[in-house]
Amino acid sequence: MRICPNIAIKAHGTAVGLPSDEDMGNSEVGHNALGCGQIYAQGARLVNEAIANGKMYASQTWKTIMSNCIENKSALHFIGLLSDGNVHSNISHLKSMLKMAKKEGVSKARIHILLDGRDVEATSALKYVDDLEKLLLELNCADFDGRIASGGGRMKITMDRYEANWNMVKLGWETHVLGIGRQFESATSAIETFRKEYGVIDQDLPPFVITENGIPIGTINDIDSVILFNFRGDLAIEISWAFEDENFTKFDRVRYTEVIFAGMLQYDGDLKIPKCFLVDPPDIKNTLSELLVKHGIKQYVVSETQKYGHVTYLM
Repeated sequence: MRICPNIAIKAHGTAVGLPSDEDMGNSEVGHNALGCGQIYAQGARLVNEAIANGKMYASQTWKTIMSNCIENKSALHFIGLLSDGNVHSNISHLKSMLKMAKKEGVSKARIHILLDGRDVEATSALKYVDDLEKLLLELNCADFDGRIASGGGRMKITMDRYEANWNMVKLGWETHVLGIGRQFESATSAIETFRKEYGVIDQDLPPFVITENGIPIGTINDIDSVILFNFRGDLAIEISWAFEDENFTKFDRVRYTEVIFAGMLQYDGDLKIPKCFLVDPPDIKNTLSELLVKHGIKQYVVSETQKYGHVTYLM
């Protein structure tokens, strides 16, 4: 630092395209923006802008989802990380979509919540559940029925990364789609019970299914629509794959569910996963890595197995 040229760079907040300087950086926005000399709206900010300017709700994907639910009187399902951590998701996006779905004529919504405790306080799940339940109480009426249908900790179900543990995705599929799992009358009851029994933080809470009279209230069925409201891709690719690939072989899905499926963004541009998405990803060019390649400068990048995709795809 004393004898070599150097400069300090910011890796959080507005400098890497996040909504405010209160937002911590993460490996995705850091690798994407590093050295490109430009600020691209990313993650939460990208979605915030798409909601604010109306582009998300004017997209063909949103219109297709709405028409499917309205014409078939089918359910609209939301799956995603329930927090405002701004790394993988933001609860405000879910709330906005619920309000718009009701306004446009959707009659039934089911939410499958993944509990955070990693990008936010370790035992803050009930704060977000209470917030969501309050909104649903305001929205619910004779023409709209919105309820939390299932859930579990992000390190237990659904959100696996880079094919490290397909059993997590299988457990998520069984929980969200098939309604298989320990039954509770509410998400609050499930969280409170598991905390007493297991003494773990939110990300490690087991899966649960909400039922009435022993019947799951929110299984995902043919002609339903599903929105995965996470905007970050690494932990969203595998569950998207399970919904979209008719010839999927990573685990036994028991039944292939023919739904209209969409992600908040496209999580893998090379594999086109998912095929439908609500917000166009940022078109990031001239990153530091690209600049080094252009000038024939070799790079050596090392990563642990769980993070290999970050240096393979994000740089």
